[in-house]
Amino acid sequence: MALQKPYDLSRLVRRGCSPRVLDLCSLHERYPDLEESSAPLFFSPRLNRCFVVKHNLRRHEFHLANTRRPIATKLVLPIDLSDLRAGAFWLFIESGDMESRLVEFLGRLGGAGDQVFEADLETLKLLSSSPSFDPFLLSARFSGRRIDQRFFAMSELDERVLRKYVLEHMDQISRLALGREKASKRSERLAAVLFGEAESQARDTLREALRMSDEEFEQGVYGWKGMLYYDWSAGKLTGGLMRFLSDLADLEVMDRQYPHRPLQPVLGRLRHAVKSRWDELVASRHRYFDAVGAFMNEGNALAMKDFLLQVPALFTRIGDDMAALTHMTSYWDYWKDRNETRQVSHEEALAILPDLAGAVVRESELSQSAWSRSVSARLFGSVQHAVDPARAAE
Repeated sequence: MALQKPYDLSRLVRRGCSPRVLDLCSLHERYPDLEESSAPLFFSPRLNRCFVVKHNLRRHEFHLANTRRPIATKLVLPIDLSDLRAGAFWLFIESGDMESRLVEFLGRLGGAGDQVFEADLETLKLLSSSPSFDPFLLSARFSGRRIDQRFFAMSELDERVLRKYVLEHMDQISRLALGREKASKRSERLAAVLFGEAESQARDTLREALRMSDEEFEQGVYGWKGMLYYDWSAGKLTGGLMRFLSDLADLEVMDRQYPHRPLQPVLGRLRHAVKSRWDELVASRHRYFDAVGAFMNEGNALAMKDFLLQVPALFTRIGDDMAALTHMTSYWDYWKDRNETRQVSHEEALAILPDLAGAVVRESELSQSAWSRSVSARLFGSVQHAVDPARAAE
């Protein structure tokens, strides 16, 4: 297992799940009794205090991970849990020798047939297959297992910001249905229900209004909160996405100076993939507002109930779309930040955009874009990019 020392792991601290980082290490500070949970994410106590990171593969790292996408999943195990500056052991879960390297670090207490080790190995592979670590997508991915949901707790920062967004959203829809005077208290009660902080009477009132059983209500509240989480995430994404598409338009103008238009195929593929994913997100949002409008304005509880009970089944698709677009824009911004001009040159784009296209297309279309990495490596492999050590863990 690779030892990288030092880099400051405190940069990875989220005290919960964020799209790019699953922070199990400091989660135990937030929930001191988590170690005694009867439904852990991992059986190994060591793994239950790790970081798992979605990592943008640099060109010189492609051979380290067996993946068709330019994104790998990095397992980071701190050397000293009391001092996150001491460095870490790390590996890519997608690497061919991941299992042997994990044995080297953790050992197999039960020998070759160690069922606990094998179960943790499957958990790592499932985390690798997840495009993101947002809490609702993870819950959907692990829906077949009983896992303490605190392991999928939203990062504290995200939860604070989301709560503010939910309160504003509930205030908006309450005003439409009830008028300004009654809206404030109603929106606060609705937000409290979604964050599990409401008194039982307030929860029962909403449950009865939605005509749900206790079990249906728990699932419905979870779906409602998740839908608003993705709506909030889409709002954060909008600015970066518009900048990215504007940059593509500028690159297209530059590309016209070359007789063979080398960027034209990848620009077309990127625009198509972005539109497809964004349209799906917008359609989900419209379905939500149609349902909540029918409930708040027309008293149609059945439409809202049906939608909320269906939402958790949509989280895998919505989470995948959100992860792909967020990865694309954040990676693009990273490369722009490297340049004083805050622009990506045509030469750099030739090296970067094929990989981005490979990351944003859907899994069903991935075989059609397999050319992206080979074309990039064959034609533009001479373009070298220095790696910022401060980003080594991301």
